[in-house]
Amino acid sequence: MKKGYIIVRVSIHNNELFQKYPHLSTEVMKKYGGKYIIRGGKTDVLEGEWPVDRTTVVEFESFESAKKCYESVEYSEAMKIRQNSTKSDLILIEGF
Repeated sequence: MKKGYIIVRVSIHNNELFQKYPHLSTEVMKKYGGKYIIRGGKTDVLEGEWPVDRTTVVEFESFESAKKCYESVEYSEAMKIRQNSTKSDLILIEGF
């Protein structure tokens, strides 16, 4: 079965509010079987543009389980904080 990945790119505009997001999102991701592959860290843009402060990749057992996590009531609180403290892009993608 192919895995599911949530990929998030954020540019933080309210750091104080954003500080609440990592703890909340971590708990939800774990509950739905998510495993962090990338979470922030040093970047070096080698081609094109990557105008964000942080990139996160979370791996799930399936596309469906990743979507359940994103659509969950538990994640909705964390999502509001992320949306109110950052400019972000979030995708759900199927992969190996």
